[in-house]
Amino acid sequence: MVNKRGLSPDEYFNLDPDVINMLMIYDSFIEPSGTQVDMLKHAYQCYYTTISNGNLTSEARKNIKVQDFDFLNVLGDSTKTVAEKAEERKLKLNEQQSSDINSLGKIIKSQVLGKKKNGD
Repeated sequence: MVNKRGLSPDEYFNLDPDVINMLMIYDSFIEPSGTQVDMLKHAYQCYYTTISNGNLTSEARKNIKVQDFDFLNVLGDSTKTVAEKAEERKLKLNEQQSSDINSLGKIIKSQVLGKKKNGD
């Protein structure tokens, strides 16, 4: 809003610091063209387009969330910093990978033990 309303540099620098902070908060979170509002609109559009796809199974529809389409990672818990969100994503990815490896190992083990029993 500050840039869109055409404040001159003199007007901008002569504003009270509290007013500048309030304008920045309004720009970031409240204004309809703010980042969070735009991302919310985009995420819901993608979400509804995806779940209305006739090729998806009902199980896939249940697993899709609006946050899956939040590529800027601005929706959800706003109390965390970008670094904290990145660390959390990295931990979830590592947990998922280790879970996938463990389940794959169990499948291979059951196949090998099953063949030994049948081969005896």
